[in-house]
Amino acid sequence: MLNDIHNHWKTGEAVRVKCLGVPTVDMQNVCHQLEDKTGGLIIHRHGGQLILYRGRHYNPKKRPVIPLMLWKPAEPVYPRLIKTTIEGLTVEETKEMRKKGLRVPVLTKLAKNGYYASLVPMVRDAFLTDELVRIDCKGLPKSDYRKIGVKLRDIVPCIIVSFDKEQIIVWRGKDYNGTIQDHAQKIPVPVLEKESAGVESENGDQEQTSSDWSSDECSQFSNSDEVSDDQSVISEVDSD
Repeated sequence: MLNDIHNHWKTGEAVRVKCLGVPTVDMQNVCHQLEDKTGGLIIHRHGGQLILYRGRHYNPKKRPVIPLMLWKPAEPVYPRLIKTTIEGLTVEETKEMRKKGLRVPVLTKLAKNGYYASLVPMVRDAFLTDELVRIDCKGLPKSDYRKIGVKLRDIVPCIIVSFDKEQIIVWRGKDYNGTIQDHAQKIPVPVLEKESAGVESENGDQEQTSSDWSSDECSQFSNSDEVSDDQSVISEVDSD
């Protein structure tokens, strides 16, 4: 795919990429990976369609070299997604929850190679009223809906209960809190007291300076009066 993008950039400044299937559950990650691997910039996004711009100073000779894989790497061994008992529950409670999950109304039905960006907000909204959510995945490959379940577990977050009968059943957990609390930053009382004290001291200084200024003015006026009196006395002596 990266080679195809660079080949299109040889003749055009932008290329349109259409995203479908499992990666669209987390479109932010898709956009980040495309910009990071290609060195381009996403200038428009509508649903699963992206327009990737190559940049003003793009040089096809300096594009990153993608190594050619001549062998297939060994598949990694992942831990089990579905455990015998869910953390925090007993075996009987886990079995009862799996049976209850199959009776829960379906939240939505996923189509094959569809656009799933709205799935995470839907699950979060459903968790505000229900503790279990069931998603119908009939017709999807088993690997696809298991990958979708893992993405929901990491992004929502939630706990995977079962994949039985081509259904994704997730549980919100015991300590789930869907309300977002805004923590307002309040100024502590000592700071307010210090600020008010600082204002009072500043006002006091201002009053003091004003009083000093008035006393200086009075002294100047008094000195001027004294000087005028002295001059009058001297003039009288000279006249005599």
